[in-house]
Amino acid sequence: MATPSAGRSRVNRGSEHVRERLIEAAIGEFAAHGFEGSSGRRIATTAEAHQSQINYHFSSKDDLWKASVERLLAELDAQLVDPLAEVDGADARATFAATVRGLVEFAARRPELNRIMMHEGAAPGDRLAWFVDTHTRTRHEALVALWDVLVASGDAAAVDRDAVYHSLIGAASLFYANAPEAELLGIEPTRQAMIDRHAASVVAMFLNPR
Repeated sequence: MATPSAGRSRVNRGSEHVRERLIEAAIGEFAAHGFEGSSGRRIATTAEAHQSQINYHFSSKDDLWKASVERLLAELDAQLVDPLAEVDGADARATFAATVRGLVEFAARRPELNRIMMHEGAAPGDRLAWFVDTHTRTRHEALVALWDVLVASGDAAAVDRDAVYHSLIGAASLFYANAPEAELLGIEPTRQAMIDRHAASVVAMFLNPR
């Protein structure tokens, strides 16, 4: 099989780097302004790219939005790997607590996902339907199944199973999505000691003490 020339490899790597920068710039833009208020010109400027390069790498603005969301979700899944690896998967209480820690750590580092979805979740639309069908539904079902186990064991607090998913996401992420407000109140939400205390607080909200 023929191998690409060294020059060709450099071009491909350079093109991929541009695509990565565009996604990162788009994440910030969609988080700050929502889909409708976002600007391709600002995304290109932030990425140190040309607007034409957005059209080269992405078939549409929707395609760029989906790529941005999927990048964040991939980072979220990666953030959950280590906490979940440290616990016995058969222990529902430990699994839930580890999930909370991963969610909080991710939200502190990447508040953009929650900000993007606050924009998008305010009204029905094709992007929201895609997000729910492609990503939310299986995550929701997995969390509710875990919650049912915790309810059966008496470990779950009095949170309705239909509300537990959004209650947990809000409790884990709003602190960081609204970090400027918290900072005006004299709180440093992204300080590691505060992140640790926040994660412990969220666990305490959802799990009964033993």
